[in-house]
Amino acid sequence: MGVLTLEPELYDEIREKQASDVKIQEWKGVLERGELSRFELHEDGSLRFKGRWHISNDEDLKKKVINKAHNPGGDKLYKDLKKTFWWSNMKREVEEFVAKCLTYQRVKREHKRP
Repeated sequence: MGVLTLEPELYDEIREKQASDVKIQEWKGVLERGELSRFELHEDGSLRFKGRWHISNDEDLKKKVINKAHNPGGDKLYKDLKKTFWWSNMKREVEEFVAKCLTYQRVKREHKRP
């Protein structure tokens, strides 16, 4: 079973993107006012969704996270990612990535009967 490990620089980039994301700043304001929310503000200042890192709506950042977690031969990319990260439509975007990934397609083909 693989373990998802990412470099600290990626977490720094996630925090930087959160700081410039207008929607995330709105959610942080809701939290600071004490209104109920499914989000939480972590001690490092990052916004989390049910304990998982919230990824800004930034396509490049999402692709970077998916690529860092990409494990050729693995078939549980979404399950691995959802333990640590969250963004809207995450499952669909990961499925699209896997559908386009030649490595995943090659591995999938090897496990099918002729």
